[in-house]
Amino acid sequence: MVLPACSLMGAIDDDSQVVSYEYRPQFGFVRIQRIETGAPDNAHPINISFDALGQVLASLEVEGGISMPAEPVFTDEELTEIVPHLAAALAKAQPKEDVTFAVTGRHGMFGSHSSKSVTTGRLFARDGQLSIIFGLVHQLYQGGELGPGAPSLPPGSRSYRPDNFWRLAPKAGRLADKRVDWVMLDTTKLQAPNTGHAGATAPVTPTADGRYREIESRLSVLSRLKADGLITGEEYSERRRAILQGL
Repeated sequence: MVLPACSLMGAIDDDSQVVSYEYRPQFGFVRIQRIETGAPDNAHPINISFDALGQVLASLEVEGGISMPAEPVFTDEELTEIVPHLAAALAKAQPKEDVTFAVTGRHGMFGSHSSKSVTTGRLFARDGQLSIIFGLVHQLYQGGELGPGAPSLPPGSRSYRPDNFWRLAPKAGRLADKRVDWVMLDTTKLQAPNTGHAGATAPVTPTADGRYREIESRLSVLSRLKADGLITGEEYSERRRAILQGL
């Protein structure tokens, strides 16, 4: 189901609510933005383990999407790209702020040869639960490019959206009541050890060596994909630029 770019732009959120961009490649973002009007305060900042967050996101599946049968919401490449930035943003966000994201990848029956699509979401912690509300899941777009409106793609909302043709199927956590786009996860299973004083929240910042190894690994995988003919030279350059922009 391919929707015109103008249809996507018709559901944008207010960019004036953005507090900061924590990661902003050419297509996509991880950002901190003001909480939705009328929403209760979040339990932010909060430490979330990189590994735990990556594992629960990897366990999420979607039914009724572009491939119809259930398939993972995120590819390994997408998770490698955004998980460190999501965890760092949650550790930085304040009680009246949410974390939102948009990430592009290839999904569907043709795997890496499928058309590019975008997935967006909103994260926030409250009452011992980490909520992830998805706005778009594997949304195809015309011409293979998101265009200048990419930073304003809708990240999901606490307000119900009845027009979804897909349904999340989480293997971890649970769906919020009467919602197919909202997953809730127990934060006690996700939180990273606190290395500060009692009650303090330690910043989630990868070490220089760890960050170097992460970037090195991602660039190595990208080079192998190109060498094996699984991505084009244009795709290689685009993704390499995105990885380096995240430094």
